[in-house]
Amino acid sequence: MTNKLILKNSAYLYARMVAVSLIGLFTSRLVLKALGVSDYGLYNVVGGLVSMMAFVNTVMVSTTYRYIAFESGKADGNVNKIFNVSLLIHIGIALLVLALAFSLGLFYVYKYLKVPPGRLQAAVFVFSFSIINTVCIILATPFQGLLIAREKFSVTVPIEISTKLLNLGLVFLLGYMPGDRLKIYAIFVTLVHALTPILYILYCLRVYKEDVRWKYYGQWPLYREMLSFSGWIMLGAGAVMGEHQGTALIINRFFGTVMNASYGIANQVGSMLRMFTNGLGHAVVPQITKSYSSGDKDRSSRLVMLASKYSFLLLLMPALPVLLETEYILRIWLGVVPPYTATFVRIMILVELAKSAKAGLASYIQASGNIKWFQIVTSCITLSSLPLAYLAFWKGAPPYTITLLFAFTSILNLIVELGMMKKLLNYDTGLYIRQYLSRMLLILIFCVPLVLLHRFWAEGMIRLVLTLLIGEIYLMAVIYLVGTDDWERRLAKKGISIIINRFRIARTA
Repeated sequence: MTNKLILKNSAYLYARMVAVSLIGLFTSRLVLKALGVSDYGLYNVVGGLVSMMAFVNTVMVSTTYRYIAFESGKADGNVNKIFNVSLLIHIGIALLVLALAFSLGLFYVYKYLKVPPGRLQAAVFVFSFSIINTVCIILATPFQGLLIAREKFSVTVPIEISTKLLNLGLVFLLGYMPGDRLKIYAIFVTLVHALTPILYILYCLRVYKEDVRWKYYGQWPLYREMLSFSGWIMLGAGAVMGEHQGTALIINRFFGTVMNASYGIANQVGSMLRMFTNGLGHAVVPQITKSYSSGDKDRSSRLVMLASKYSFLLLLMPALPVLLETEYILRIWLGVVPPYTATFVRIMILVELAKSAKAGLASYIQASGNIKWFQIVTSCITLSSLPLAYLAFWKGAPPYTITLLFAFTSILNLIVELGMMKKLLNYDTGLYIRQYLSRMLLILIFCVPLVLLHRFWAEGMIRLVLTLLIGEIYLMAVIYLVGTDDWERRLAKKGISIIINRFRIARTA
């Protein structure tokens, strides 16, 4: 039943990823057209300042659903206790973010942010509304964590898709709005982003009344334990957020808001791809944690490999044609393509592929609770790209140098994480390399002929269609022959037979 639930939730999340990605493509084009390159870059860097302070939200979602899932795996677990402890912690976090935003955040905007002449007031306006957006999301985090731990993706996915469609509709209207469209866009984004957590809260209050019922628990060791765990998770999440948002600030300092627009577009593509990487992870993580807490470490270990393997493959499917047709897709998508955007996008795709190769490792570490040194070492490696990039830009390196450093630190982190899994948790990294990493490397090698063949076709819509059709069919064949084992092939054949039989029954009915 649990394996079927994983497949069901994976289908929900994959549908969400496809829908959100397609909606995001249309939304970005409309926003870039309505705001212009400079204001688009300005929104990217100002919104990034708030995100940099609010990365704790991502941390606490992970902490909340880890503890709720762990508690659910116990025979005598008390989910209501974990939820209420998490809720009090998040109220404190929201207050902290408000204090930091209206002190250090505004100080940076006024003193150091490179803003086009006459746009400082607009930058402050965007920053203020982004703070409101951030606080709403933080306060809803315990409810979101509960839904993930309960694996209610049939609820979260429709809500997310609906709000993205609403955002697309509002952005379409943005092009016809009089006045300062940057300010109007900031209001639209805040309204839409606040709606999602509100719906999460209303659903939990209706369906999980006992779990979310308010009760004060004065068990301070539990507060310390969750804060300690979240502190180490915060270090890792802060490193990732610092890598991307710190990059926006460094690029702004050396190259200005136009190059921020180029990086912002590439980062949005990277965010879409990260949804593909994280999608299966969200479907599997609660099961990894529950299996670990119930003592079934063998199943938990197998799920780690499953999450890593299929996150990589699900990401490679859309990534390969985009890598081959980057310039043409960007021209169709954006119309006006800022400089260096194609290079940024290509390298960002390779970075996300490297990160997807270790998608399940962090989940296993979090399930064990032994995360201190894992987070310290990997975070230091991740953040090392920023001072190296600053030095490279100071010496005159091109803007895309920083994304090349992202690729290097991602590969280095994979090597280090496998070593630490072996040392800290006695994980069978040899099996991980033989049954997973070696197969993924073979798949990439078999993709080389497709890349060479692509060069013989002239750029245009015909080549794009052929790349999508031939490329995806070829890739699926390679995945089937090289990337799967006997059990997975039998499962695939069985699934195809079921689909064919249902189609025949439907035709004869």
